Amino acid sequence: MYGHRDYVAAMPVRPHPEDPAGSLLHADDGTPLARMRLHDDDGQRVAADVRPLPGVALTTVAAQARHDLAGLRLETPHDGLAEALVAGGLELRRAATDMRHDLTELPAPPALPTGWTLAAPGWDDDLAQACDAAYGPDHPDGRWAADDTRQIRAMFDTDDPVPPLRTASARVVGPDGRSAGHVLCAGPVPWTEDVCGWILNIAVAPHAQGNGLGRALLVHALHGTRKAGLPTLGLSVVDRNPARRLYDDTGFRTHRRVLSVLLPGSPEHTGTD
Repeated sequence: MYGHRDYVAAMPVRPHPEDPAGSLLHADDGTPLARMRLHDDDGQRVAADVRPLPGVALTTVAAQARHDLAGLRLETPHDGLAEALVAGGLELRRAATDMRHDLTELPAPPALPTGWTLAAPGWDDDLAQACDAAYGPDHPDGRWAADDTRQIRAMFDTDDPVPPLRTASARVVGPDGRSAGHVLCAGPVPWTEDVCGWILNIAVAPHAQGNGLGRALLVHALHGTRKAGLPTLGLSVVDRNPARRLYDDTGFRTHRRVLSVLLPGSPEHTGTD
């Protein structure tokens, strides 16, 4: 049970009066401090797009968030707020850029090397090995994990948490008939404020890199998203990921920065009722 006195009297998180999908974080005296969106991401409660209101001290927002959003992952485009949380002893878990492509002008699909083809999306052991090799110990996003494989299998097997956007997804298959990479898209996705397709994963095994296969997969995703009738395609690229150059070259543009911090403690009441 949540403490009655704390949350009936203070109600730190309330609906945003002008944004049906948004919420406001308040100080204990009722002063609004920051706007945000609350949602779930594969079982993790997230306070997304946290933006301090003008004139509010960042240290005040950071302290209130630590108290009233404990246990949540906080995502903010605001460097100063992230710095205030880190200065308070927390760890910056991820620094990334959300990008969008408006799908109005698309590059032509590039020719694939002899023997290479794009095949229907799916998941197999060869693809699992390719992703494991692509996400090595020095990759900015970290090593490929068994949970990554579990999540992708769940998408294809049970549409959990979202089904693949099949027109925009594909595997790349080598002359030996084995999967060597893929692009996996979903859409429209529930975790963005705009209607868009989303690249969940794009990877090419190291032995197949240098053949333009990553670009071919990316261009396929662009054309497939437009074919599905979605207005934009989005992705998130972590800082220092060399793939950023490919995204820039194919017409993706910066949408916003996303700095992620896990707030310690047990989840507090963040309902807006």
